[in-house]
Amino acid sequence: MIKIVVDSTGYLDDQFVKENDIGIVPIKVLIGDIDYKENENLSVSDFYKLLAETTVLPKTSQPSVQDFIDVYSPALEKGDSIISIHISEKVSGTINTARMAINALKSNAIKIIDSKSTIFSIRYLAEHTVKLIKDSLDFESVFKSTEKLVERFHDRFILNDLKYLIASGRVSKAEGLIGSLLNIKPILSFTDGVIKVNGVTRTWKKAKELLIKFIEKTKNTYGIEKLAVMYGNNLEEAKEFARDIKQAIKFEIDLIEAGVAIGNYAGPQWLGVGIQASS
Repeated sequence: MIKIVVDSTGYLDDQFVKENDIGIVPIKVLIGDIDYKENENLSVSDFYKLLAETTVLPKTSQPSVQDFIDVYSPALEKGDSIISIHISEKVSGTINTARMAINALKSNAIKIIDSKSTIFSIRYLAEHTVKLIKDSLDFESVFKSTEKLVERFHDRFILNDLKYLIASGRVSKAEGLIGSLLNIKPILSFTDGVIKVNGVTRTWKKAKELLIKFIEKTKNTYGIEKLAVMYGNNLEEAKEFARDIKQAIKFEIDLIEAGVAIGNYAGPQWLGVGIQASS
């Protein structure tokens, strides 16, 4: 059998996780002096309440080696092989920790896939892997096909407040401070696994319009198989944005609420679009 393991930034549906016995390794969040594990002892709603109240921004850290061993070991003991899918290696130490766990276990039955992004990419890779497993493909074929799918992902993100991302160090302070001072809304993306600024605009409304233009351009260039709208503590805005996209391209959209680890960088009000292209 093949076991799928992801980190918690995939935000997979509970039913999907249960039906396919997917292992989840939690990202850790330090708020004040308390260390939380995403989705285990800190809910999304509680996190945003704490974020609004705290004067010191939370810090995230990758799972420990033991966290990975705790998820990997039961599958290996049953004789399973493992496909382990994770947030971009260039923004998180999660994959490096997974490698350390594999070395500690001395296992050749675990393959790691770098999603080179997060949230939608992990979800769609997991869904693709499940389909291949159900089609009875062998382990190596499943791994190669899923790894290849990463090349067909495209994304864009807009943040209403840059202070969280600046504090994280995921973008340069120079870029971030300029954006804050001039009230510029940057259009961000994961480019080869690194967060890059793809453009700027002065208003939130215009930023959303540019995301829709990006979707239309991607559809015309590559075609679209799957499309997700990602969001923080702004569900109603995300729903409205999804309706605007549907009017533009007439395509079904997955709504994905991102949790603690991503909210820590993006803040409460942000939107993202993730695309699995046809080619």
